[in-house]
Amino acid sequence: MNITWNGFSSFEIETKTGVSEVRIVTDPYQNTTGLRFPRTVSAEILLQTHDEDDANNQEAVLGSPYVIDLPGEFEVKNVFVFGIQASCKREVTSLRQGSGWQAGKRVSNLIFRIEAEGMCLAHLGALDRALTDEELQELGNVDVLMIPVGGGRVMNAGVAAEVISQIEPRVVIPMTHAVAGATEALATVDAFCKSFGACRREEMNKYKFTQKDLPEEEMVIVNLTR
Repeated sequence: MNITWNGFSSFEIETKTGVSEVRIVTDPYQNTTGLRFPRTVSAEILLQTHDEDDANNQEAVLGSPYVIDLPGEFEVKNVFVFGIQASCKREVTSLRQGSGWQAGKRVSNLIFRIEAEGMCLAHLGALDRALTDEELQELGNVDVLMIPVGGGRVMNAGVAAEVISQIEPRVVIPMTHAVAGATEALATVDAFCKSFGACRREEMNKYKFTQKDLPEEEMVIVNLTR
């Protein structure tokens, strides 16, 4: 399995199911965010966790992917996806025409559990709080966790550390943190890593791994670069 990061909460996940390869893209963002979404990204599956500019540019993903932006259980090309409703604490403060939202309403957010190659991945979208017992139970055991850490509209380093202790994944991939060019002010991934003190950290532009490569005891933070 290969995981690359496009910025914010957008990843490209490449997995093999039998003889075919399946490409999963999460949260493609609008160029209004200050970052330019790659023009050549294609996928068989597109996951959208929330309907904001940092995640809702579905038209940018090529290949006519199967779009999952609602809670439920899905099987696409032997990849199992579970969408779990986990709304944020924050409320809608500004409305985009046609969004269907109301000012003062809590921001809707999905978290996803992805099962492929005998492993379980979790993507927490724009979550800004700790998980409830019910959400934890639905999420189940997680090998690789993609978690927002930049604060502001998403959880900060302290809350992220709490959530990681709730889930106890084997690998953590920080997302939605400061990156050059973005108009949104977010904390750095370094600030997040400091909250753990002594912790194994690896930096790379693509995370390539199999089930046997996952750490057995010590959790690893994989810092993906664009």
